[in-house]
Amino acid sequence: MTDVSVVIPSIKEDVLTLESVPEGVDWQVVREGTLNEARNLGVERAEHDRVLILDDDISFSESFFWDLADRIEHGKLVGHPDWDYGLVAGRVMAFHRTDWERFGGFDEFLKSHMGDTEFALKFVHRGDGVAHIDPDEVEHAPHERSVTTWDRVWRTAYIAAKYPRSAPKILTRTVT
Repeated sequence: MTDVSVVIPSIKEDVLTLESVPEGVDWQVVREGTLNEARNLGVERAEHDRVLILDDDISFSESFFWDLADRIEHGKLVGHPDWDYGLVAGRVMAFHRTDWERFGGFDEFLKSHMGDTEFALKFVHRGDGVAHIDPDEVEHAPHERSVTTWDRVWRTAYIAAKYPRSAPKILTRTVT
């Protein structure tokens, strides 16, 4: 048994990611609520304080998994670099539950998009920051994105208002 829990928010019946999670690791697929509600429910239900949130359509090696789990520490978010802001994308996120508790979890007002961006900003502003994995270590099954321009605009404005110190960088799409 290990002391890391995996949370996979998904509405899919067949979850590709489970094929890569090592045997004996606490995992759960959470199909309830919006993406951010599912993330929060999963962390609440996790058996251990070191938590990995993984998309349902990725694969990776066992050595990558254990290396990532070993990088989890208080105050730091480790994960897949995001494409827009230089933060961490929800595809792979690793953190300690005490930070999730201290930061109030994932912002459920954002429903199913940009909760990862807002959560990463909590680490930038109140933790030690973010660290990135090598994105080539994770294979992602291609799929269509469902974010509309309007979704992106209102969520970006909401996050910029919530984090005014980062607003200029958010609004110009880079927070590095």
